[in-house]
Amino acid sequence: MVTQQVEIERKYDVAGQRTPRLKLHKLKNFTVGDPVEHEMSATYYDTADLALAHAKVAVRRRTGGSDDGWHVKYQAEQVRGELHYEPLKTSAQRIPAALRKVLTGLTLGEELTPVATINTHRTVYPVLGEDGQYAELCLDAVSARDERGRVTREWSECEVELTRDDLTQKQAHTVFEAVESVLYAAGAAPSSSVAKIARALGQDGGDSVRVVAPEHAAEAGASDDAALPDHANSGTDDATSSDGGVSETDAAKASAESERGSATKSEMTGDAETDKGSGKKPGKKAKAEKTGKKSKKTSGKSSDKDSQAPAAAEPEPETKSEPTGADVLAAMLARLTGELQRWDFAVRIDAPDSVHQLRVRSRALRAVLQAARGFVTEDVVADLEQRLKGVARVLGDARDQEVARQRLDVLLEAQPSGVVTEQSKQELRAAADQLGVVAGRTVRRELDGAAYLQLVRDLRALAAGQDITEDAAQLSAKDFAKTVLGAALNRVLVSANAKVPDADVATDVSDMAAEVGRRITLPGLDAMQTAAAFDVVHETRKAAKSARYVSEALGHAHARAGKKRARAAAVAKDYQDDLGVITDAAVMEEWLARASRSFQRTGKDRYAVGLLHGMELSDLRDGMLEAPEILEDLVEDLREVLPSED
Repeated sequence: MVTQQVEIERKYDVAGQRTPRLKLHKLKNFTVGDPVEHEMSATYYDTADLALAHAKVAVRRRTGGSDDGWHVKYQAEQVRGELHYEPLKTSAQRIPAALRKVLTGLTLGEELTPVATINTHRTVYPVLGEDGQYAELCLDAVSARDERGRVTREWSECEVELTRDDLTQKQAHTVFEAVESVLYAAGAAPSSSVAKIARALGQDGGDSVRVVAPEHAAEAGASDDAALPDHANSGTDDATSSDGGVSETDAAKASAESERGSATKSEMTGDAETDKGSGKKPGKKAKAEKTGKKSKKTSGKSSDKDSQAPAAAEPEPETKSEPTGADVLAAMLARLTGELQRWDFAVRIDAPDSVHQLRVRSRALRAVLQAARGFVTEDVVADLEQRLKGVARVLGDARDQEVARQRLDVLLEAQPSGVVTEQSKQELRAAADQLGVVAGRTVRRELDGAAYLQLVRDLRALAAGQDITEDAAQLSAKDFAKTVLGAALNRVLVSANAKVPDADVATDVSDMAAEVGRRITLPGLDAMQTAAAFDVVHETRKAAKSARYVSEALGHAHARAGKKRARAAAVAKDYQDDLGVITDAAVMEEWLARASRSFQRTGKDRYAVGLLHGMELSDLRDGMLEAPEILEDLVEDLREVLPSED
């Protein structure tokens, strides 16, 4: 059996003490009950390249305590959660198949092996109010062994976790404030650690963590195998944009913080660095060597040859090369693929908005590949685009169900009292929920398939530089950014300028457009021309989104395409909502048409469906009548801000 819970907790560090001395009798407005002690041991598992750690996911097998079993701890946006799996009766140490399956998109089938063993002596105090227990205070004395680096570390930490889910925000704040006053008085401080496993592997902790074995490990730092790679390549930032991506401001801030903290990173990775990389200020000698200036103090005379000899023996100072277009493209793909894998995990645990966000990442990857044509081997980019399109189609069907469900609530709530019966509302919502369940199963089948997992592997390989052409490496980051964003924006212009064919000209249209052509009529257009006109709207909206995705991906990779192109991408984004009103109306109209047919087969009342369907048809037609003006304005605004060379 698997259970899921959302933790509401705060963690604290206690530096230099095995057990903090807490004056719990001074707890304001609360008391503490008798302590309960536990001896717990947890073995943490990950892949060879620490794929789970990159995604802020930890898997452990815990023994002892009240939650013996397998745990998957994760962080999604600002929420930390946990999945629990009971040990297998036949083999308690074997990883349950259900647990492995939920991690498939992160591990890609790679074996999970022990990376750390953490032993914890835990003392638990119940925090009591007048009407029962509110929280529990846990004091942990931790000893952790890095199984790869063969390093043992110890530290102490405290955790306060609410035990009631009916507390108001004010009540929760009161509990935390009361306990924190006692903890701070004992020298505790808010913890900077995401999880114990990070400290076990030497990735954080600072003064709170003591290396106890082997002794030389404290100076040598953690092993390379235990270190996490740079977040810029794993797509694991906390601050997100509306679609889950990191804003350009936050990305730049993170970059600056990374440069300021290069000494810490050096200790984490165990790499040998220059004086600059180690965080030490260069002495006079180092400065003289760097600038090429001679010291004023000399002992005796020397020939030019003698004076040059020591300088020749010194290694050349390393110069940081400027990133190329190939570097930028690799960074864009690495970040988006990492985010794709994280949202894959979110879909598998049924996290809110996860299908939408996964679809956004698949579309963003395809947008980058489309804009970067010529910089990736042609057969490779064509193949990846096609496979991403197939994934997006499955995700799109599920997302359409979500949009329809949300739109249905809006329509029903807008009806005057008594126009639609409560039974009809319940039947419509039940039908929408059932279709959503079916669509969700289809998505999970797609994600479980070998073809999808191979697609992710191939995207990771491309992000590592495989099949990126020399043309990309020859461009500077700025020139590359100008080229790919220019290509994406040009696609918007081409789509918006597309003309509806004459009545006697055969043309291919999408399935949705064909449905629109059959259901509404526009002045002077036949059904096929109406369908073609809808496809122009739909394709322009997709192109505008693609330009936005490319612009955001370039921003995350710290590549600037220039103010004018960035502004043009913002203009295209501004028109998304106007065009989206039309396409969303088409989605809802089609959904209601199917619901009407279903209700007819089952003998249910179709009055409410017919009423809502008529409203959506009217909105769709009105939107299509306004579409030419919207497209014309979009083209005009884009041309006004785009550079003349574009």
